[in-house]
Amino acid sequence: MAETKEQIKLRLVNVHKSFGNKKVLSGVDLEIKKGESLVIIGGSGTGKSVTLKCILGLLNPDKGYVEIDGKRLDKLSRKEQEKTRSQIGMLFQSGALFDSLNVWENISFQLLQNKKTDAEKAKKLAIKKLAQVGLPNQVADVYPADLSGGMKKRVGLARAIANNPNIIFFDEPTTGLDPIMSDVINDLIRSCVKTLGATALTITHDMASARKIADRIAMLYEGEIIWIGTVKELDKTKNPYVRQFVAGSSKGPIFVEGKEAE
Repeated sequence: MAETKEQIKLRLVNVHKSFGNKKVLSGVDLEIKKGESLVIIGGSGTGKSVTLKCILGLLNPDKGYVEIDGKRLDKLSRKEQEKTRSQIGMLFQSGALFDSLNVWENISFQLLQNKKTDAEKAKKLAIKKLAQVGLPNQVADVYPADLSGGMKKRVGLARAIANNPNIIFFDEPTTGLDPIMSDVINDLIRSCVKTLGATALTITHDMASARKIADRIAMLYEGEIIWIGTVKELDKTKNPYVRQFVAGSSKGPIFVEGKEAE
């Protein structure tokens, strides 16, 4: 049965994006259902981050469009676009914490900037979000420079969920973490998304992370979605590009720079 428009939270239709002569996206079509956790996998330079930036409005597609809740973003006024995108939370790959602000100020940054609450209430909210990602109250007054990589990721996650968003983006959430901390972050992502009832979109090349947090997985290759399915379907697919990527093999249809010289 085809999904009704009301069931689709986020839709990309024939999205193209080039930089000069370099074509990055060549017609991305993708639908993400409300409350679904979808993961986009693919190698470096395949267009994962560009796809995310087109949704966030950091880049404008050369062709095609993005819809949120059935509304084409390119047809909305700037004010309406800002309102629509205000429902989005984001966990950046590097954490992107402000070094000059302590943890609670980082978590409540948007609330404080928009003057939606006072400092006392903002700190209480930040402490509540810290608890959701497994960090104690004392961390609230610490500065990012004094945090480990795993703690920075947790603080970044707390900031991403601070406004109770109904869409959350995760950009390579386990990059730079050891396998154990990566698993902790994956569990927290899954828990936070479920608690909020949010729709999640993650981009990653970490297959352990993809398997843990995804309801469905889509593979992006040469600017197009070439496969999409559940984790169980991933393990059974005969798509040679997906099989090569999942296996992490240099042998297969995906071009590997320098392979011929070996």
